Amino acid sequence: MEAQGVDMWITFTREGNEDPLVQDLRFSDLTWRSAAIIERTGTKTAIVGSLEEETVRQQKFYDEIIGYGSEGAAPKLNEFVRKRKPKKIAVNTSYDEGAADGLTSGMERYLKTALKDYSKRLVSGEDLAIALRARLIPAEIELVKKSIAECEKVYDAVETAIKPGKRDKDVHAFAHRLLTERKLDSAWAYDRCPSVVVGNAPMAHVGYYGTKIKDGDFVKLDFGVKYDGYCSDIQRNYFVGSGRVPKGVEQMFKTARDANDAALAALKPGVPGYKVDQAGRSLIVKRRYPEYKHALGHVLGRSTHEIGPLLGPRWPNRYGKQGEKQVQRDMVFTIEPSVTSKFGTCNLEQDVLVTSKGYQELSKPQDEIIQLG
Repeated sequence: MEAQGVDMWITFTREGNEDPLVQDLRFSDLTWRSAAIIERTGTKTAIVGSLEEETVRQQKFYDEIIGYGSEGAAPKLNEFVRKRKPKKIAVNTSYDEGAADGLTSGMERYLKTALKDYSKRLVSGEDLAIALRARLIPAEIELVKKSIAECEKVYDAVETAIKPGKRDKDVHAFAHRLLTERKLDSAWAYDRCPSVVVGNAPMAHVGYYGTKIKDGDFVKLDFGVKYDGYCSDIQRNYFVGSGRVPKGVEQMFKTARDANDAALAALKPGVPGYKVDQAGRSLIVKRRYPEYKHALGHVLGRSTHEIGPLLGPRWPNRYGKQGEKQVQRDMVFTIEPSVTSKFGTCNLEQDVLVTSKGYQELSKPQDEIIQLG
């Protein structure tokens, strides 16, 4: 907050349209208009309906809890802010980051009316939300590592289902059985995780197309699990059959591996996300493969697509300014440029942790195509 010149950060929420950050702030499932306030000093105050004072107190997170009755939240909010005279008040509004955009239009209108002249001092708390969600503490990093380890175990086991005569749907269902047996959740929508793509079927956020696997097919899986609230997101690529892997597949795979490595060489704190994307994207295009139509990577954490810097191109109509944000230490990113040919799309998605000087690989990088059959 000090670095951004913010004196006070207000998360203003209510039931029915909770702010996405309430769980991080131990402020969920509250009925009436409720304000979680953090000051630059670190002092945390909650303003809530009187019947929920004890509810919040039991969380043992807030230094002061202020209840209100029939008068509503506005008088307490106004009094609290006027006593402290903040010059900048951050609220959860954002053009680009969904989880940092939790202040609904109605709640914003109420807050501005309550704060009166101080409403002119409201600024976006986007960067504060990113620091809260995307920069992980050691305990969180360990949970991401465990999530990745569980994901890799499922990947190892699912290989037995990838064989000629099986359909992509069968592989998808087999992975779901493994999730159930291991008491794991999927990292994203269950019906789309994993995504099983056979041959040159379009890469998309779908579970499967209903395609039968044949000898000589290229197969790609995109899969992740959620372990104790934290996500993994990995892709693996296979060639089905005992014969020689076609030269075109080998070249596609090598280009994908080289693109990952080029991006990783550029990944370090302080680098804008678009430059990391540019490193991988330019290599692929120079080798005369089509430009992939997505970002090279994203932040990983409690959500698969966590808020924070995007390792993506400068496409403002699609990504806004997400690619302009700088990579920060203690963020976990996916690295996933795609290489498409007549054989299919190769994507060697891996998960890495940004360190003070570069990165640490968390998932095992795929250095060779996996041949099954």
